[in-house]
Amino acid sequence: MTLETITSLVIFIAAGFLGLCGMLMLRQGEQALATLAHTKASLVQTFAARYLAMAFIMLGLVSFREWRALSIVLVVGAVMAALDYHFVGKAGGKTLPHAAAGVACFVLAACAFTLSRA
Repeated sequence: MTLETITSLVIFIAAGFLGLCGMLMLRQGEQALATLAHTKASLVQTFAARYLAMAFIMLGLVSFREWRALSIVLVVGAVMAALDYHFVGKAGGKTLPHAAAGVACFVLAACAFTLSRA
């Protein structure tokens, strides 16, 4: 087995695990917090880490001019913003910042994809 094959396999397994964790959080939020060793008190720091991670990923990709990969990350950002819009709105929160972030991510994704084809 090559390093590429092993790495790809491990990443697919990790992505599957993260997907299962996400589904558990969506379906059984309170139980999932306990199962995944999170607390409500740590959610602000967890969100901060998520935002910082996305920022570093985007900065790294633009620094290396990896436009196609950046476009995928930005589409993921647009989907995250849409989900935030939905859940924040459902809870009675302000949705405009999430809508603006989603539109901005989508527009930037289109620009990055265009650059990848140049």
